[in-house]
Amino acid sequence: MLIYSTIVLGTQAPSSAARMEEHAHTDFDYAGFGQRLSEAISPEKPNAFSIRTGVPQATLSKYLRGAGTAPRLDIAAHLARAAGVTLEWLCWGQGDGPQDAHLIKVPRYAVELAAGDGRWNEARQWVEDVPFTPEFFRKTLNRSSASGLSILEARGDSMFPTIHDGAMVLVDEGQQRIADGIFAFVLDGDARLKRFRRSMSGLTIISDNPAYPAEEIDSSQLSALQIIGQVLWVSQAL
Repeated sequence: MLIYSTIVLGTQAPSSAARMEEHAHTDFDYAGFGQRLSEAISPEKPNAFSIRTGVPQATLSKYLRGAGTAPRLDIAAHLARAAGVTLEWLCWGQGDGPQDAHLIKVPRYAVELAAGDGRWNEARQWVEDVPFTPEFFRKTLNRSSASGLSILEARGDSMFPTIHDGAMVLVDEGQQRIADGIFAFVLDGDARLKRFRRSMSGLTIISDNPAYPAEEIDSSQLSALQIIGQVLWVSQAL
């Protein structure tokens, strides 16, 4: 949840009757701010950016339209960081603007997926946006956008040698259907990373490391399985 401060963009000091979410100032370049914000967000869709940053889509739309409202300083700083630009550039058009604007950005979250005994961090927090080239997305993932994707960290050795301890995994959170492949999921309160193989009786959960035995999940127990998403790609040091 974002906490709105009492500092606003503009030269006038806020009054006690100022609105909590936004202020209007005649000396602020709203249209320029909206144009720069749009440029910085692209090619990510505004609704995806809204979800990722926690800024309501209706509020974000006002900023993008330059509709006479300026975000508070803490919100503007949050938007600048998420968009990969400096606060000075976003607000005033000075300093460094978007770098490598053609790149596709995937959010990385501070959540550990256990490829071992299982650990669950309930409140994932955004860490950074990891850039990918459109060519990589097209050739490797057969995708053109980062919609529904996230990067999480694997911990443990049960998926070795496929996935090393500390590897970053690219997860498609839009893939919620159980199928054969490697999935991030929650079972019994633990966030885990394992290979799925469907069976006649339900589901077999497999560790690629032979030191870990497979687990059988009966079809009647599948409702207790919360799918986070399917792993599409792994980045790890050799």
